[in-house]
Amino acid sequence: MLLHGVVGCSWRDEGAVEVATEPAGNLDCLYPLVWDDRYYEPAVDVPDSSKLEEHLGPGVILGCGSPEMGYYPDDGTEVRRVEGIHPSVAVAAQVYDSTQWAVFAAPGYLIESPRHPLHEALAETWGYTRPHPGRRCDETLRTRARSLATPDLGQPLEVVAVDPAVEDLLVAPGGNRSVSIDPETDLIGLDRNGVPYVGKNDDLMLVLNVCVDEDDPVPSEPFLVAESVRKL
Repeated sequence: MLLHGVVGCSWRDEGAVEVATEPAGNLDCLYPLVWDDRYYEPAVDVPDSSKLEEHLGPGVILGCGSPEMGYYPDDGTEVRRVEGIHPSVAVAAQVYDSTQWAVFAAPGYLIESPRHPLHEALAETWGYTRPHPGRRCDETLRTRARSLATPDLGQPLEVVAVDPAVEDLLVAPGGNRSVSIDPETDLIGLDRNGVPYVGKNDDLMLVLNVCVDEDDPVPSEPFLVAESVRKL
C-alpha cells in the first residue's frame, strides 16, 4: 500500500473537545522523513520478503496540516536499515502511532529503473511495468541538457535543453520542462550507491522520443520520453 496521499490529517481529540496541535512547516500531509540530514519520501509498506536490519538512529517525521483539517506536529521515530538497500537510497521507519514499518526513499534515485531496489514493489501500482499501450512515438531528437531539479519519486526530469527543437517542446503548453523516464530507458553513467541517480544541475546527453497518447480522448500536446540518458 502506497503512503503518498493515503494518510490524512485530523484533529487531536481531548475528551469532548477537538483541539488543533501546533502547525508545522510542511502542510502537504505526505509525512516525509528526515534522517542524518537527508530527506526521504514515503514510498511503500515494507514488503513481506524484506528484512529490517540494524537501527540507524533517530529521525523525524515532518508534520503537516491546515487550519481546516488540523495539524500533526513533527514526530520523532526510529530509523532502520532495509536488507540489501543502501541507507542513502531508502530506509525504514514508522509513522506516528503506526505499528507498520514503511520504506522511505530518497529523491533523485530513479524508481522507474529496474536497478532501483524498490522498482518491483512500486512498478505495478505506479505504472512502470511496461510503456503505456496507447503511446505512439514518431520522432527522435538528441540534445545536451541540464537538470533543473532533483526529481521527486516517480516524477519526470525537469531540464533545459541546448537544442532549440527540444527546448520548444519543453516550454510548449503542457510541456512543463518534463522528460519522462520508463523501465526501458537506457541510463548511462548515473549510478550512485548502485542505483541510477539524477541531481540538480547534472549535465546530460538525452536521446528523446516525441510521443502522443492515442488513447487520450482529448488530443494533447506531444510529450518527451527518454530513450537514453547519459551523464556528461
